[in-house]
Amino acid sequence: MKIYNFKGGFHPADHKELSAGKKERELPLLPKYTVILRQNVGSAPELCVKKGDIVKKGTLIAKEGAGLSVPLHSPVSGRVGDTVLVPGPNAGMVEAVEILTDREEQVWDTSLPPIPDWRDTPVKILKQRILDGGVTGMGGAAFPTHIKLSPPPEKIVDTLILNGAECEPYLTSDDTLMRNHARAVLVGGAICAKILGITEIYVGIEENKPEAIQSVEQASWGIPGVNITVKALPVKYPQGGEKQLIYALTGRKVIVGALPMDVGCVVINVGSCYAIWDAVLNGHPLVERITTVTGTPVVDPGNYWIPIGAPLSAVLENAGGVKADSRTGKIIFGGPMMGFAQYSLDVPVSKNTSGILLLEESEVAQFTGGPCLSCGRCVEHCPMQLPVSTLSKACKNERYDIALQKHVLACLECGVCSSVCPARRPNVQHFRKAKTELKELSWKEKNKQK
Repeated sequence: MKIYNFKGGFHPADHKELSAGKKERELPLLPKYTVILRQNVGSAPELCVKKGDIVKKGTLIAKEGAGLSVPLHSPVSGRVGDTVLVPGPNAGMVEAVEILTDREEQVWDTSLPPIPDWRDTPVKILKQRILDGGVTGMGGAAFPTHIKLSPPPEKIVDTLILNGAECEPYLTSDDTLMRNHARAVLVGGAICAKILGITEIYVGIEENKPEAIQSVEQASWGIPGVNITVKALPVKYPQGGEKQLIYALTGRKVIVGALPMDVGCVVINVGSCYAIWDAVLNGHPLVERITTVTGTPVVDPGNYWIPIGAPLSAVLENAGGVKADSRTGKIIFGGPMMGFAQYSLDVPVSKNTSGILLLEESEVAQFTGGPCLSCGRCVEHCPMQLPVSTLSKACKNERYDIALQKHVLACLECGVCSSVCPARRPNVQHFRKAKTELKELSWKEKNKQK
């Protein structure tokens, strides 16, 4: 199978050795969990419990809203507390509901019965289970998975790609899943293939994860009804981007403004595949996830199974806290390239919290925003081949009309341009602001037309 090398990108130091290969660990039961209501792209689910209600682990606490939405479930047995505002992972205060742990044996809610015979189960029921299980994209995007598995009839999908690239530095949660739970991941992928009505599955894994590659290859034997091809990919960031991964494995190009389904592909993160397996075969909704807790300041880096709603402070405490001689400069949810810096230790873990990264002060990049040197490095390394320097200047000067013409909305926000810029320009921040402003302008324009 030929591997196609996408243009742009680079290979940053990955620092995965801090957490890779370590035994999975669980977070001890906490007295309280604070579950953020909106944990998906699209509309927030609607709270369907009230203060004092008794819940089990997996009990529905918020029904999916209109449009792009998924339900939420209690991460533990206990009772419902207050509806509160808490620091959100993407800044600002967000609405959340407290679940007060009963400290008794954690009993699963049985509202979702297991479906062991999924191969003979109608597609409609399988898709409904993925929705009822609250499964979203767990690589960071948080896009509702049941929507991704529902291409319109005119879009002919023939290939399913399981994204195990995990190209973001420091993170090893997907690597851990593939090493230790490869069969579950692939069964989840096979369920997705059945829903899509296809048999071709590609699994893309960067070649710096040889143990994961071997584990997935061995687990792929004997899964009927699908043809699984595992492929080691060159170590190159952002290899895990949907468009880059599709090109690497199939040679198909997803043009600006198009979607993977426009070239016959659907891409699902391996973490989402594991959650699908758990929801279908075990009847367990998505209430916990494996998350990398890492960084040189962390006493005991590793991969932890963390219930949704656990506060950052408790997670760090369970990882041994911060080294006594450390001067932590930044705490990030996600990885150093695309993650979001946190300003509070009270922010709760969400479904898409793939990593919690601590950086020393000396490791934090300082973007001074000097004048552009017109060196062209940003353009050379941009995986979307955008005119980065022109875009950055336009966005900084709030010329969002020019930014729109130059396809700023196609930016992956991967951070490559900022990383390679000798003038240390905060290009990604410029583009994020521009995209926000353009969406606001679009929203206002639509309201005027109404």
